[in-house]
Amino acid sequence: MQAKWKILQPDPSLVQKIQKSLNCHPITAKVLANRKITSASQASHFFQPTLDVLPSPMLLDGITAATRRIQIALESRERILVFGDYDVDGVTATALLVDFLENAGADVIAHIPHRIDEGYGLQPKHINQIAAPQQVGLIITVDCGSSSHEAVNAARRFGIDVIITDHHNIDTPPDAVAVVNPKSTGQPGELTGLAGVGVAFYLAIALRMVLRENGWWQAQNEPNLKVQTDLVALGTIADMVPLTGVNRILAKTGIAQLNMCARPGIEALRTACNIRQGMVRSEDIAFRIAPRINAAGRMAHAHVALDLLKARSLNTACELAQTLDHLNQRRQATEQQIYDQIVRRMETSKDLQERKTLLLADEKWNQGVIGIVAARLSARYHRPVVLVAINDGVGKGSGRSVPELDLFTALSRCSHLLEKFGGHRSAAGLTVRVEHIRSLQSAFEEAAARLMPEEESVPELEIDSEVQFNQIDSRLMDELEHLEPFGMDNPPPVFLARDVQVASAAIVGQRHRRMSLCQSQTSCLQVDAIHFNLAQDSPRATSFEQLAFRLQWNRYRGEKRIQLVIEDR
Repeated sequence: MQAKWKILQPDPSLVQKIQKSLNCHPITAKVLANRKITSASQASHFFQPTLDVLPSPMLLDGITAATRRIQIALESRERILVFGDYDVDGVTATALLVDFLENAGADVIAHIPHRIDEGYGLQPKHINQIAAPQQVGLIITVDCGSSSHEAVNAARRFGIDVIITDHHNIDTPPDAVAVVNPKSTGQPGELTGLAGVGVAFYLAIALRMVLRENGWWQAQNEPNLKVQTDLVALGTIADMVPLTGVNRILAKTGIAQLNMCARPGIEALRTACNIRQGMVRSEDIAFRIAPRINAAGRMAHAHVALDLLKARSLNTACELAQTLDHLNQRRQATEQQIYDQIVRRMETSKDLQERKTLLLADEKWNQGVIGIVAARLSARYHRPVVLVAINDGVGKGSGRSVPELDLFTALSRCSHLLEKFGGHRSAAGLTVRVEHIRSLQSAFEEAAARLMPEEESVPELEIDSEVQFNQIDSRLMDELEHLEPFGMDNPPPVFLARDVQVASAAIVGQRHRRMSLCQSQTSCLQVDAIHFNLAQDSPRATSFEQLAFRLQWNRYRGEKRIQLVIEDR
């Protein structure tokens, strides 16, 4: 669907104030103003976020009770089970907390459920089959558990305590020893956007502090939590949480740590992704590293990814990274097959085309990849999409939404048809019996119609500023790079240029076009450009009346050149 362009118009006086206070490029000042930066101090913190300004972990409800109970488990040598989730956020949170507890001398084991065989979250069967037989005294969930009421009750019957750490929407919390969830009622707004790994990191900060006060670290080395921010960056960027405030601090610090390659698993993944040492950026995490970690849980078992992140030797890590690379290739092929099938159905079904939502089910779909397919379809057709994989009369669904619809709220209005569901505004999972799927299609469509604006939703592309090619210089490029990591609520800046001529063009790879561009106003200046993933029949243009693009350094063999990345035309 063609996007509607919206050229942002920040307050000129604010732009001038930011430019003067930071002595930055005027285009950079515009971008900062567009990111709701309103003061020089805000701009300075945005450019150089540091860990020492993080809010206290003690602001989170339940964290005092959680640290007290974990300390008792450490002192009495109780076995602790860290129970995670099978996506990047859950795997990194599990690795982080297990690492910390091991450093603290805990008797700790980890379990991540099999996506298809076990399903999402802590369940009573995990108490009966894992925790009780292995004599676990304390379970700590990460990135899950907010809806695990039955499992918590089952654990209590075995005398096992449970601590919930999670970041998904929560209604009535389980009756656990402690529930640490920044989305609980009354939590500080600056922490509500934490990913699951961010909550686990905050628990580790609080626990380290409590143990320090009680002299615990006199007998063993106090862990440096900054080195764990590489895991926090991976999980935070992969989970599509806002990359502002606390998350920006954690992600930016973590990327710097990640580029130091102290962890063998990260080094092996970087090599498998063909990313140069010290050059990992947020988009590399989102589109190259995270999909490989996710591929374990989608196509096999997430413990492969956990083993990679916890690997002590580079040889072991390289073998696991290759396994993830092969799984990712399988995932891509499976995903594309389902995507193409649904696109064909859309092209031939007027009923589907006229709907505000898309909810489809199939017995042949791989449950592990339907979430990615839903995201791609939602972006293509700009509507909420839920795909359901059916197995033995039960459908497991994954949904992705558009900004205009809170998916969790919409599914709440369909809860009478669902066995269970969970998630947040933009993504959710559900379980539905096959006989209820047709009714769910109607109920979901009705809920979306009531919650979404009546006028047809059109994707919007926000333009930060119009620029002339002669305004683009190395100073601007370096300053824009400082605005990373980019992601939700901090998108990469997009610019507009008019009256652009194509000096030369060539296809690279299968579907990418590399070009050299110039403007009539600056005809002697040529700028490199790349247009990714063109349609097969896309004609070569000789000029563009207007062009929307991102700017990035193209680094190759120790050199770097300014490059435009075409977004729209």
